[in-house]
Amino acid sequence: MAVSPGNKALTRGGASSMLSMPSAKRCEPKNSGRFSCPRDVNSSARSPARPGSLPSALRAPKHKEPRTAGRLAGVRVISPTGTGGPGQNFRFYADQLKEQFGQSFVLESMPGGSGSVGCMAVARAAPDGHTLLLASNSHIVLAPLVLTNSPVNVKKDFVPIALMFTFPFLLLVNAGLPVRTLKELVAYAKARPGELNYGSPGVGTGGHLVTELLVKRTGIDAVHVPYQATTQQMLAAAAGTLQFTFDTVGNARGMVDAGKVVRSRSPARAAPPRRLTCPRSRSWATTASTTCSSPMGSWRRAGSSTAMISALNREMVRMNASGAIREKLILASYEPGTLAPEEYDAMIDRELKLWGEVVQETGVRVKA
Repeated sequence: MAVSPGNKALTRGGASSMLSMPSAKRCEPKNSGRFSCPRDVNSSARSPARPGSLPSALRAPKHKEPRTAGRLAGVRVISPTGTGGPGQNFRFYADQLKEQFGQSFVLESMPGGSGSVGCMAVARAAPDGHTLLLASNSHIVLAPLVLTNSPVNVKKDFVPIALMFTFPFLLLVNAGLPVRTLKELVAYAKARPGELNYGSPGVGTGGHLVTELLVKRTGIDAVHVPYQATTQQMLAAAAGTLQFTFDTVGNARGMVDAGKVVRSRSPARAAPPRRLTCPRSRSWATTASTTCSSPMGSWRRAGSSTAMISALNREMVRMNASGAIREKLILASYEPGTLAPEEYDAMIDRELKLWGEVVQETGVRVKA
């Protein structure tokens, strides 16, 4: 029952009536002779917010209420790719976020359209903070540059919350190929023009553009086979459907350990570059630098609460700075991020410029 500030529903002997209440609390005797004072309905409004807490839309109520049809029970975190892959690391954060903010953060995979299906689901969601996006550069930077009619516009549709981590790409080859270095792969492919297949988790993704850059700069003639998820891509590489592919350390580890795929190596390989730096060097594809990195972060729909952004960013940066989550990420070859939202936004501006030049060089354009 809705209660106005000047009224309280009181029950006496099983009958209820609406009584006008003065501003002070009014106490009623109980059967035991003791007095019971009704809760001041305005007390929660006057209480200061706990430092670092989310807006009221995301804070858990202090008392249990019956669930109604229109009430949101938790926060959806949409990953615009299939299950598996770096996005699954969000589960590390989910429990601590729930403990801090009193809301469940549920990861939901929504693949399709090189990430546009999941991205637009967030862009079109209500700006109430209950739908967040978990996306890498593949989804919010690269695919929109490649797909001519992509509906995704990262600068218009989304605002960054936090850079969660960066993850390295590795050049991998099927274990059955008689190659173990980038130089050997290039020679092998050139001797078999059009016979080799390479994969990616979708047109315009990081793995796709990095490989297109490799193909262009080395003169390889190979066939691109896109998949909806990185796990499908790795299974195809292990089975020999794909002869080579780029993928992350986390995705590749099991197949490498099982001897199904082999990481391309070179005695002259430079130190691993950071954060998508591999295309910056014109000689990248011929100097055997077979590692580059991509950032992954959390985003909200444009128009959502800025207080929510600050609160979530503080918590995620804290988790990445020290403790169990940081250790888990580093152990799995991910680099934890500690950027403020505005720093992450500036990083995306740089990536848009960088990869726009790569798309222009490779000529990779697809009608969405």
